[in-house]
Amino acid sequence: MNDIPYQELPITGQFSIFPLETCVKDLTREPHRHDHFQVIWFKKGKGKHVVDFVEYALEDDVIYLLRPGQVHQLLDCLKIGHVVVFTEKFYFSNSNDRGSVYDFTSLFDDSLAYGPVKISESAATKLESLCHLMADESALRPNCNRNIMKHYLNAFLLLIEREKKLGRSTSNSKTYDARMVELRRIMEQHFRQQHQVTFYAENFALTPKRLNEIVKESIGKTLSDMLHDRLVLEAKRQLAYSHRSVKEICYELGFEDPAYFSRFFRNHTGSSPQDFRETMFK
Repeated sequence: MNDIPYQELPITGQFSIFPLETCVKDLTREPHRHDHFQVIWFKKGKGKHVVDFVEYALEDDVIYLLRPGQVHQLLDCLKIGHVVVFTEKFYFSNSNDRGSVYDFTSLFDDSLAYGPVKISESAATKLESLCHLMADESALRPNCNRNIMKHYLNAFLLLIEREKKLGRSTSNSKTYDARMVELRRIMEQHFRQQHQVTFYAENFALTPKRLNEIVKESIGKTLSDMLHDRLVLEAKRQLAYSHRSVKEICYELGFEDPAYFSRFFRNHTGSSPQDFRETMFK
């Protein structure tokens, strides 16, 4: 394996909805990722779901929200439910959408913490109805109405956001700033090349100190912590799921000195890159 594979799903165009049971077991058992946003609703679930090295025990009525590029796999899994996949281009199909419709990217942002969303019985009934409406409209292709689909999807995501907020512990709540979504977007584009806080601050016309304050108030970490977490996650992905050398991974992630990269990785994980790789390949 030279890289983490992108799995093909039964998706037509930029939006699709299909039964979770139709996901091919042999493919989903292997670590893989997708190039679109994915909502996986386990109405009934048993087994394990691994998302970026964190293992979750599956249970009924939970939803996993996956951004493009997140690595996951389903192990020993019994699953019944729905999968909704869509692209950012589908949702924001014209220049006015970002200012006039719900920005779903905030729902998929896990800067504060990642975890499945537990769905209440009353919300499950509404979400099920929306799934049927989306599936029925999608079945009308090529004559389905894009705007109708987007409104159904918008309501679906807003309901999930409400459930996510209701399930979030108030003791862990932070003052979330909308600029965090844009920061995540910029960091995802540039984290390999740009390791300095100044670069990200300049994108917001803020001082590094002020941007750090915003990040700290929102997620309880500094901007440097957030950037380092992203670098370590990508290093783990490449070490675990590719055969690239440590030196190649080092240079790909913007480090000039392999020895410094190894110290950086050890300081954040407690093990060297090679030891981490050997542990994953056992």
